[in-house]
Amino acid sequence: MAVWVLCASMEHTNATMDATLTEYLSAAANFDDSIDGAARLTHTQNGTGVWQIDDGDELGEDPDEYRVECSCGADFCTWASATQHVEEEH
Repeated sequence: MAVWVLCASMEHTNATMDATLTEYLSAAANFDDSIDGAARLTHTQNGTGVWQIDDGDELGEDPDEYRVECSCGADFCTWASATQHVEEEH
C-alpha cells in the first residue's frame, strides 16, 4: 500500500498555468553528472507528459533537506507529492 505524504506550504491559485518543478538535491542525491555537488534542477513536462530536466544549477552547499518547489509556489517533501499536485491542480 502506497502512502503519499504532502507537505504543501501554500494553496494553488491558478489551475490554468503551466507548471515546472524545481528539485533541491544534496551532493549525495544529485543524479545529474553535469553538476558537481548539490544541485537545483528544474523539470518541465514534454508533450507526452514525461518530466525532463530543463535547467540545472550547482548550489553552494547542501540544502537542509530534500524538497521540490512548484512554479505556483507550493513546496513538497517528495517528488511523488509534487507530480501528483501538478496532475491534479494544473
